[in-house]
Amino acid sequence: MAGVLVGALVVQAGVVRGQPLPGTPAQAPAPVPGQIQAPAVPGAVEPETVLAAAARQAGVRRCLAAVGVVSARTFAGAGHADVVLDWDRQDPDGAPFFSLTGLDFGADSSALFSLTTVPQVAGCTVLAERISSAPLPCREVARSELAGWRANGLVRAVTVYTQAGHARETVTLVDTRGACVIVRRQVRYAGGG
Repeated sequence: MAGVLVGALVVQAGVVRGQPLPGTPAQAPAPVPGQIQAPAVPGAVEPETVLAAAARQAGVRRCLAAVGVVSARTFAGAGHADVVLDWDRQDPDGAPFFSLTGLDFGADSSALFSLTTVPQVAGCTVLAERISSAPLPCREVARSELAGWRANGLVRAVTVYTQAGHARETVTLVDTRGACVIVRRQVRYAGGG
């Protein structure tokens, strides 16, 4: 039986709202649109994010550290977050864990963050995707944020950018009327493959 959670810390089906995150935008550096942010102090212990707390309460243990580390980096600078989770209630620590988080950075800036973890013998496989937009043409976003990346046309109005030495990371830009949708994607396989 699968479970679905919307919101923060109550791990039962239904709608639960998130809560303000530690470190409001006034206390944290402003995020660069579309970029996954690193913690402000390397090695510092970050407070548990709303996503990590919800995963823990859902019964995720083996991949909890990955959820905590990745969400702490991605949530940096956000003032509020709400989560939607899917997990196997019969085997929460042995099955894939799926999440979608809405991040509010204030001043009309928000993003979506999708995180999937799959526990395996060698560790956890992780797929992280951050989706945002910029009120610019995609060529301007590419020029300012993706210098040195290789452009690969996918379909009309969609370009995937890759970088030598980062085979498991892509940035996809989607031209839309008046904006550029930015999808940053990273994959890490269990065992580091």
